[in-house]
Amino acid sequence: MNELTPVYALATMIGALIAFQVLTRRFDPFAPIWLFLVGIVHVYVIQALSYHEWAVRVRGTELVGEANFRALWAIAWALAVYFLWPGRAAAKVLPRPPTRWGAATVQVVTPLLLVWGLACTVIVAWFWGGADGTGPSAEAALLLQFPMIMVVAGVILIITGRQPTRPRPWATAAGVGTVVSYMLLWMFIGKRSHSLFAVLTGVCAFYVARLRRPSWPVLIATALVGSMAVGLSIGWRYYSNKEAKAKTIADFVGFVATFDPSTILESVNLSDGDTLVRASYETEEIGGFYLMMDTVPLKADYDYGASYLRVFSTFIPRLVWADKPIFGREKWVAAWIAGSEQKRELTFTGPSIGLLGATQLNGGAWATLIVLGLLGATFRTGYEYFRMHADVPWVQAWWTLTYYNAWLLTVGDDPCTWFYLNYAFTTMPPLILTWLLNRGDAPA
Repeated sequence: MNELTPVYALATMIGALIAFQVLTRRFDPFAPIWLFLVGIVHVYVIQALSYHEWAVRVRGTELVGEANFRALWAIAWALAVYFLWPGRAAAKVLPRPPTRWGAATVQVVTPLLLVWGLACTVIVAWFWGGADGTGPSAEAALLLQFPMIMVVAGVILIITGRQPTRPRPWATAAGVGTVVSYMLLWMFIGKRSHSLFAVLTGVCAFYVARLRRPSWPVLIATALVGSMAVGLSIGWRYYSNKEAKAKTIADFVGFVATFDPSTILESVNLSDGDTLVRASYETEEIGGFYLMMDTVPLKADYDYGASYLRVFSTFIPRLVWADKPIFGREKWVAAWIAGSEQKRELTFTGPSIGLLGATQLNGGAWATLIVLGLLGATFRTGYEYFRMHADVPWVQAWWTLTYYNAWLLTVGDDPCTWFYLNYAFTTMPPLILTWLLNRGDAPA
């Protein structure tokens, strides 16, 4: 079998699934499986095809073919679990959400979140575009962890303003303005993920509050805006790093005015642009996956899922546990040192290895089977919980701020990085707070 056959089979399987869902009118853009598949196609189809010659030269035809086949059966298994798992029955076991959407949520919590998130974002942008051009200070880097709260505020405002029983146009306008401002600020900072988060959450909140779904023209426009946000963020960051001077709003506006949309292809790994072909692509997600397949366990040991302990350790501050380790990092670095094309040091922090690179490091094929199965079941259960309570404002806000992580987990160092690097302490606490407030609060 040709080493690219599994890649084409994976693309065909995903394309056929989407076509079937669309033709049978079952396609829901806010179901988590689709953003999950966007990440999968990006890494295990587009990157696999774009960097194939390099991969075969460095890792060998047999290894590349084995890895590509791993991607095929792993995604097929995840899809099978997702569509066959009794998600509705599992969702019924979960606690019922608060049906109220109280005044405290809108009048007290939202302004606090908005001010806090905006302050963090502006401060980070100030340091990032500082006169020395070296990026944020340690203090600003700490604040990088909190600006997502601004999006939480924007989503709550949109959900509030778009309620069909009591619409509030002022809240809708304030929420949309907040989300758009967040997107623009993070484009200026040069971070593509946060810019894309704003697009995905804003569109979702706008429609789910009215129990509706966007039309195909709106979906296409959303994809274009998201692609532009990613392309501009990456392009501006490259320009900012290249030009060692202070970055101003005027500089950014000038960059946007002369931006070449064709460079978006570089952002999604469809082109190397006008530069010379890179010597190595191991720092791309597919490169990290091939490295892990080639290295673990022959040259470096499995981590046996040690990184998932961070789901719990992330809640223990270093003030309490001063020497708290980054669980799983030691094995991750050891694998890179053992299998990299370049010399790597123990202090290496490096790039992402993607979802399947992470599961290979966890324990090979068996770990892949377990993790992908759990993901499929979790996706389905969460989605069915959202559908069961689709008219509940709290659930609308929760799902809007959660579903897009299905994409994020495909490009991290393990499937839970989205949780313990962002969601656990920026998105989850406000959601818990609004849950508690709305248990007994008066309607807004």
